[in-house]
Amino acid sequence: MIARPPTPDPERARRTEQLIGRGETDVQRWSSAQNLHSQWDERASLAAKCIPEDASVLDVGCGAMALARYLKPGCRYFPADLVDRGSGCQIVDLNKREFPAGTYDWIAFLGVLEYIHDVGWPLSRAGDSAPNLIVTYCTHVGAKPELRRGMGWVNDLTQSEFEAALAHAGWEIRSRQEVKRSATNIQMMFACTRTG
Repeated sequence: MIARPPTPDPERARRTEQLIGRGETDVQRWSSAQNLHSQWDERASLAAKCIPEDASVLDVGCGAMALARYLKPGCRYFPADLVDRGSGCQIVDLNKREFPAGTYDWIAFLGVLEYIHDVGWPLSRAGDSAPNLIVTYCTHVGAKPELRRGMGWVNDLTQSEFEAALAHAGWEIRSRQEVKRSATNIQMMFACTRTG
């Protein structure tokens, strides 16, 4: 059975506010496979188009590991997530300032940073591990914050604020594209290279 895409939920909004107060991650939510939705495959396919052949790719917040299915020939895929997703998966909690070990050609954060209290920390830390970054973020477009909380999102950056966070963390945006638009946000994808 395919799970329905998430929609804002008042109970999740209350839980998210509690998580914000404690600076924690919703481990219970992400431990359930039913919360890994197939509509994210399209996003993974778009991200994979930015990554060249024969690259090593760290997928942080890998979920159902959709990105692995779309990578070009010769790519080496390394998953990392909050919970164990299978063989070789590094277990990390970005909200606890845990980051996967190793160095890579690319790091992917697809649908992850909305759930991170300090977005700048993983962006900066990624620059120590790879010269290239592919990242998505659902930008805040002025909708009521409780709608974002109802999705489980703990932060509210506009596109310009998110782009400033990338620059502050040492990333130069090489390309940007809209992935999806709704009344509450615009999901953007950024391909970046490390500056300096």
